[in-house]
Amino acid sequence: MERALADMERAFYLLDRGTRFNGVQVVTLRGAVDVALLRQALLRLQARHPLLRVRLRGDDKKLFLTDEDHGPLPLTVQTRRSDSDWIALAEDELNRPFDREGDHLTRLQLLLGDDRSDLILSHHHVTADALSIIFAIRDLLTDLDTLRRGDILPPPESLPLRPPMPALLPPSARGLRLLPAMHHFFFKHVVGKPLRRAKTLPLSQPMPAAQRRNRVVHRALVGETLTSLKARVKKEQTTVHGALAAALLLSTSHEVFAERIAQNRATKAGCFSAVNLRGDLTPSVGEEMGLYISQVTTFHQVVPLPSLWNLARELRQQLTRTLAQGEQYLTMPLIGLFIPRFGDVAARFVKNFDAASPALTGVTNLQKLPIPLKYGGLQIEDYQITVGLSVVGQLLLAVTTVGDRLNLNLVFVDPLVSPDRATRIADGLLAQLDAALGVSEAA
Repeated sequence: MERALADMERAFYLLDRGTRFNGVQVVTLRGAVDVALLRQALLRLQARHPLLRVRLRGDDKKLFLTDEDHGPLPLTVQTRRSDSDWIALAEDELNRPFDREGDHLTRLQLLLGDDRSDLILSHHHVTADALSIIFAIRDLLTDLDTLRRGDILPPPESLPLRPPMPALLPPSARGLRLLPAMHHFFFKHVVGKPLRRAKTLPLSQPMPAAQRRNRVVHRALVGETLTSLKARVKKEQTTVHGALAAALLLSTSHEVFAERIAQNRATKAGCFSAVNLRGDLTPSVGEEMGLYISQVTTFHQVVPLPSLWNLARELRQQLTRTLAQGEQYLTMPLIGLFIPRFGDVAARFVKNFDAASPALTGVTNLQKLPIPLKYGGLQIEDYQITVGLSVVGQLLLAVTTVGDRLNLNLVFVDPLVSPDRATRIADGLLAQLDAALGVSEAA
């Protein structure tokens, strides 16, 4: 089995040559995990999903995915010592490259405990988006439960290896039908740029791309705070995503635009939002693994400081309008058009895209987990997502909701953003929400 990488996928690969572009997910399981049965379930999972069998072949100018001579997915088992062990491991995985000569673009670690364990799955962003991994975790735990019960499972049937996402876009998002979207995109991002003069993140300390590290600050909303947030966003005619993006924009602005705020100097800043394109693709990819995301950027006045709810409503409105205009069909699918044709392709591409995002911040929000939490004797107690930012941006909020817990993982690029600054922004985000809700229970 072999498939050439599309330009979009090759762009993701080249960005990884600058700073790691890995995705890392952490599922916390309550119950006893049988490691031998887990390895059996992983073999079945790998047999079902072709992108768990592939590695890269070729060079920077022509790359292929191939499953030739693939082996079992690598699984490392360690002892779980505390509820926070996963953070250091997730950071390590965000920054650990996948060997181009290796035989996998996915790997796993298990922090094994007596009644609670953490399964950490890392993948190169070329192969999958975060939602793909959640569906794969569901398939894995379903088979693991069946194996634990001793039931007979039929041999797994491999799903097809799909064409790359740009080839699956609907006819309305291809060719000349994209002209209206291109028109909106051009006026927004090219003509509007000098007029808007949106501010991006000032660097705490410049550093060559190869020496940067993706880091994580973990926070969460729990209990009454989350209940209040869900109720309040409905009252304010916005969304949880809008409220989180607004809180992040305001917290970051307080941290990096203090002088402009003191002088009341008008300031605009952008926020990018990840967009799931699965529902638009033809033929449908259902819950298969793959890279089926894009992103769009909205711009907002952050000085003079707006109220959180006004900013959240504006963000929701702009996001709705931007998606209606089709920007999501341009930003990711067409990124490959900017890959250089000659010379050191990777170095030139990384240099061109370094700090290229027009946004101050970004949010990727998977909302409530779209899978069951209970699998026989195992239960998903918590679920974290993180993703490396490569060289394009410096600050991203990765969000999941599990039961009555909203996980907030602020991914930042160190030392472009210092750990102290990232911590202040994460705490400021919670403070913004507390002030807007009038409650203080946050963890």
